[in-house]
Amino acid sequence: MSTRILAFDTTTELCSVAVMINHSIYDNKIIAPRSHSENILPMINQLLIEVGVALQSLDCIVFSRGPGSFAGIRIGVSVAQGLALGADLPLVEVSSLEVLAQGAWRIFSVKQVISTIDARMGELYWARYHRMSDDSCWICSDNESITKPEIIVKKIIYSGSQKLQGNWALVGTGWNNYPILKCIRVPGVIGLKKSVMSPEAQDMLPLGICSWRNKIFINPNQVQPVYLHNVVVVKTNDI
Repeated sequence: MSTRILAFDTTTELCSVAVMINHSIYDNKIIAPRSHSENILPMINQLLIEVGVALQSLDCIVFSRGPGSFAGIRIGVSVAQGLALGADLPLVEVSSLEVLAQGAWRIFSVKQVISTIDARMGELYWARYHRMSDDSCWICSDNESITKPEIIVKKIIYSGSQKLQGNWALVGTGWNNYPILKCIRVPGVIGLKKSVMSPEAQDMLPLGICSWRNKIFINPNQVQPVYLHNVVVVKTNDI
């Protein structure tokens, strides 16, 4: 069965777009802090032109619901809703933290991952994921949450029966921005991979296609962005 899916992410400083046509993936990305609103639609249009696919011929659009930058999430949600309404396409939502886990699998082939995104103000968005096999879905061991770096260290190292064992990857923008996490050592872990990465659209595609094939999609008016912050301060130059 022919598959044509568009994915894009604007939740961090990285702005990325990807298209899957059958089993081939085409992507583009740029570091564009505070300019996602100017870049995302031209990037989508250019990639669709390059691969020779019309928006209306897609099967669905995959977007990130967050967490991440408040302005970035809002931009991504608005673009997803606008494109889906204009082309009459279903939407598939994915977590930016789960996208990081998928990126860790692509790079390291590690089935146990802790994803973090720097939430600023001394806090991190984070969640812990694992998968049972190479082709299974990710299971979130913790609810996505926002917390301080030192709390994550306590959860990782002093978590009783949930203490980390085996091979793990620590990925995301949070691991290199705080000294307590930058030099972390985890007893009992055989192999520890660490990568300061951002969510990428190419890693949204495997998550999105699974949901789409299982008919887990939403209409544009059902979109619920995930901010995790109880209070959000928006600066005009963040958009």
